[in-house]
Amino acid sequence: MLARVLLIAGLLAAFSQAALAQFYKSKTITMIINYPAGGPSDIEGRIVAQHLPAHIPGRPTIVIKNVGGAGGVIGANQLGEAPANGENMGFFTLDTIGHIVGNPAIRVSYTDFVLIAGVANPLVVYMRRDTPPGIKVASDIMKAKEFKALSLNVQSSNTVNQALMLDLLGVKNQAVPAFRGLKDVETAILQNQGQLANTSLPGWTGSVEPTMADIVIPLWQLAPPGRDGSYARSPALPNLPTFEEFYASVRGKKPSGMLYEALRAGADAQLAMFRTAVMPPKTPEEAVAPMRAAFIELWQDEQFVRDYSNIIKTPPVLVTGEEGQAILAALGNIKPEIKAFITDYSNRLVH
Repeated sequence: MLARVLLIAGLLAAFSQAALAQFYKSKTITMIINYPAGGPSDIEGRIVAQHLPAHIPGRPTIVIKNVGGAGGVIGANQLGEAPANGENMGFFTLDTIGHIVGNPAIRVSYTDFVLIAGVANPLVVYMRRDTPPGIKVASDIMKAKEFKALSLNVQSSNTVNQALMLDLLGVKNQAVPAFRGLKDVETAILQNQGQLANTSLPGWTGSVEPTMADIVIPLWQLAPPGRDGSYARSPALPNLPTFEEFYASVRGKKPSGMLYEALRAGADAQLAMFRTAVMPPKTPEEAVAPMRAAFIELWQDEQFVRDYSNIIKTPPVLVTGEEGQAILAALGNIKPEIKAFITDYSNRLVH
């Protein structure tokens, strides 16, 4: 009897694998990257797209489609309204602030997407060295006055996180939330249209540092939360202080209060899975399961990890689909008073 059960189980498993392979065989998957080509999201997404097909049963083709604009919202909307047939996915920079404040431009809630996998990343805040009176070390920012802080649209995480950090430090600046993508921000910094900006770890190690190391200086990193709730330096940036460390060094105490609670309420979920691989709402399990498994396998692929690490300077930190789905769901549990504060704060940035 046992032998028969094992035989049946084996046949079912074989059938299941064959069915999964058949599902993606000869298919072309469109991967939407919700920022323009050449930016940090694009750099990371293309490495994933190059190696991922080998781990998906049926070895489908992946074609990248860059859909930038509105702080990633346009690309996210496009994926959210795409057919949920397994032939569409996104490699996104997660925008938690837009979700928290109820950005009316968002037609599909991030919590409705099917989370396939995520990658944890810190933010890097950087500044032109020639910003008056001269930025020789990071703490010199405390002497700078009325510099321009460049970012994406006003209700994006990129903009709100940066503004909250500068306000916590008490540094006067002119916020310029006017850019389509971080590559545009980099160009503006290079041309001295602005003096301060922030980017992801891939954006720093793969783009800003290699091209502007003599022009800009990294100030601090905003780190994702660890499993114990602490904020540790990224292994890729061991010599760059966290925001908490930098704040303590110039203010003599730990950051606290509503500004800091708002910063961490919006940033923690984003940084915990800064990049997200997602599929449209209601994508069937037969498409989701092999894709989630493929990402887990991808992280074990030595060639992928090598190629990723050559550019990003650190191995990718995987967030599984199940873990990521829970992080997205937690966005709905932010305290009402903090949500109201962030909404009012982002609205005031417009004026």
